[in-house]
Amino acid sequence: MNTAGLERNLAIYPWYQAAAGFLAWLPVFFLFFFQYVSLPEALQLGAIYYFSVFILEIPSGYFSDRFGRRITLLLSSSFAVLAYLLFISSNSFVSFAVGQFVLAGYFAFKSGSDNSLLYDSLSALNRESEYAHREANGTRFGMLSLAAAALTGGLTGLIDLTIPYYFSAISAMTTVVICVYFTEPPSDEAAAPFMRQIGICIGRLKEPQLAWLFAFFVLAYSLEHIPAEFNQPYVKLLQLDWFNLSDVSTLVSGVMVAISMLGGALGATISMQLLGKYGVQKLLIGGLAIMLIIIFGMSSTLHPAILSLVLFRNFPMAFAEAPLLSAISPHIKSSYRATYLSMQSLV
Repeated sequence: MNTAGLERNLAIYPWYQAAAGFLAWLPVFFLFFFQYVSLPEALQLGAIYYFSVFILEIPSGYFSDRFGRRITLLLSSSFAVLAYLLFISSNSFVSFAVGQFVLAGYFAFKSGSDNSLLYDSLSALNRESEYAHREANGTRFGMLSLAAAALTGGLTGLIDLTIPYYFSAISAMTTVVICVYFTEPPSDEAAAPFMRQIGICIGRLKEPQLAWLFAFFVLAYSLEHIPAEFNQPYVKLLQLDWFNLSDVSTLVSGVMVAISMLGGALGATISMQLLGKYGVQKLLIGGLAIMLIIIFGMSSTLHPAILSLVLFRNFPMAFAEAPLLSAISPHIKSSYRATYLSMQSLV
């Protein structure tokens, strides 16, 4: 066992999350597409992305269990570089659609593999008890990076909506370099054939603990996407109906995303304290309540005051993520860990 390499995994994991999380395009992507394509086509590009994640999610998780965490994360970060280069050099619906498919590959191949690499590294070192703390720290690094990226994207988007994609490409290249230095954690058991692997993962849902955590994740993740996806259109409508200003929606959106990510970083920072005080169940239900309040506010009225609610949109899932993963991980084996987490994300 390469102990030094596994220790290096632990040391660079937060920096991997920071590099992977520098998504400067996040506050401007809808506006970026909208300058080249119609509104229906911009929405179709979103649908293409999500459909691509849908078809890639479980195969990418199985790929991780079958061939290893390191190669999967290397592929993921390489997909990110390619996607951003496609967006930078494109101005048509078809080329953007290809970029969306490749970008989906980035997130699908990352999903579950990063968490599995961390847990498997700790397991090999007999230090599983550190997982929740280290996962929370990785989430904090990722959220702080996203906050900086959102400000960068919002400010530079005022000049040219393509510039945020250049910054994202540089960050993705950094992620590739970090992945090169990862060491593959040892695995005691090989992955089963694909369909049998899926059957094993589905069969684990007979366990009540995993079943309710699975159901919560699906519900919370779905709800979290409502304020996330409607954030930019909401800001755009506010600008038109309330402020009647020149187009500063990229800056407003960037500032909003940055503050929401800082809220997420705060949630990740205090998650372990909240876990110790309230336990997993109360912690997750509290996060769900916050999300419902935000959605109710956005759906009720178009008013600047609602932005104060939207700014908290990343807080609940950020403080719930590490406790949720730490509750799930001990119940699933390394040989199907990424497949299971990918199945959860797929649903």
